[in-house]
Amino acid sequence: MGLWSREGVTHNVWAAYVFTLFFWSARSILFQQVVAGYVFVLTASNKPVGIVKGIQGISQLVFSLPGGYFADRTRRDTILKLSGAIGIVGAVITFVSVEMTSVTGLYVAFGLWGLFAAFQSPAMEALFADSIPPGKRSFPFMIKYNISNLAQMLGPLLSIFLFLFYGDEWQLPELKPVLEFGCVLAVVGSFMLFQFDDDRAKDYMQDKSQEEREEEQLLEKMVTPSPLRTPKLVGNGSEIDMVYDYSDEDDITVDDKSPPTATENTALLLLKGKTAKELDLERQQRLQEVDDDEEGYMVHLDAKFLCFRTKHVPYILFISDFVISNGAGMTINFFPLFFKEEYGLTPIHVCALFTSQPLVVMILSFIAQRLSKPCGRMPIIAFTRAFSVACLFSMAYAQPMALQILLFLMRGGMMRCSQPLRRSILMDYVPKNIRARWNALEGLSVFSWSGSAVLGGFLIDAYGYRMCFIITSLVYCVGLSMEMVLLPLTKHAVER
Repeated sequence: MGLWSREGVTHNVWAAYVFTLFFWSARSILFQQVVAGYVFVLTASNKPVGIVKGIQGISQLVFSLPGGYFADRTRRDTILKLSGAIGIVGAVITFVSVEMTSVTGLYVAFGLWGLFAAFQSPAMEALFADSIPPGKRSFPFMIKYNISNLAQMLGPLLSIFLFLFYGDEWQLPELKPVLEFGCVLAVVGSFMLFQFDDDRAKDYMQDKSQEEREEEQLLEKMVTPSPLRTPKLVGNGSEIDMVYDYSDEDDITVDDKSPPTATENTALLLLKGKTAKELDLERQQRLQEVDDDEEGYMVHLDAKFLCFRTKHVPYILFISDFVISNGAGMTINFFPLFFKEEYGLTPIHVCALFTSQPLVVMILSFIAQRLSKPCGRMPIIAFTRAFSVACLFSMAYAQPMALQILLFLMRGGMMRCSQPLRRSILMDYVPKNIRARWNALEGLSVFSWSGSAVLGGFLIDAYGYRMCFIITSLVYCVGLSMEMVLLPLTKHAVER
């Protein structure tokens, strides 16, 4: 398999895999259930928990555009080395703050973690893509994504072993070693960022003949992927994260008016049996036939529903996601504390819950992707989100612990499993030349997510967890009602 050959896995690809394993394991410890419990035990209040997450999200938002700008203007390995230094400093400050029980120190540390993500993510994603041969990028990206999911389960599993050794109690002596271990993993991951090298991005060309190199170069010209350094900042269900727009031939919408496009796989077929001159001529002809603005081709269909038309689809998607993000921020960070306070779950029990969550998301994402082909993407999105809202609303009234755990897992899984489908619809309805503007608008969702995390802490201290669940469910319903309008407007967006 090409993945394990020298061509498939170059120096930078291996470095990205190792970084992803260590750092995502670290962040699943440092940024989720354990740190929420630590801050709550330290302050006896939910408010500082929301403030910590709010600082991290706002910092990432503020520095994301400069991070992408510099990754586009300077050597990416330089930006990654800078990110590595920031990560090491952030890990050290986190370690010292945990050991000294300083909430102020944690505020500073999480501000640095937001800065770290803003600079590291766009540079590494771009260099990772550059280091993979054209036509062979899908599989390595899938591997990296699955490594991140594995790491999100590995972090809580390692936490369980540490709690077994130090004690399964929500007390500072038991929580400190776990967080400090997460800091060590973060340092290892940060050191991996010093291993990236722009000059080795084309290592996969070393063993190729001159003719094969010419074909690779032509293939790179033929296949123009979506922007790699224009991140969208979203709430991924447990924290703020960046996602990127990549071409995915499975998300091509079938319609008679769709312009001809060349994905990586179809471009590879075009290469067979043709000379370099013929290929270059075909490329020039294709560039004349298809303008970049045509990539969001679904916008040219004129579906109507009530006072809305096809051109309103991106706006409705953005507004609904903005509203849902506001609701999510109020509750996401407080689920560990809810199970601790309401049901007396120990740290090991909570870590086991968060180990199960990524597995549920992966399974439901696979099912959602399969069902989207016969059922359509928007109906699947609407169903999964409505089911998630019903689960959260039920959590406000459910009493049996087993039922509460089931509702929690299904709430997160159903809300997150359809996110890739939503992104693919947005890209179908937004022309390529204005995607950067829509990505910038997504940043508003992050700002509101961060602000609502702070608000959630105050609401819970005043009215309790269950009332906050009800309020969040009502906010979700507002966003979901907007998405229902999209069902008739996007009925032509059918995957092949």
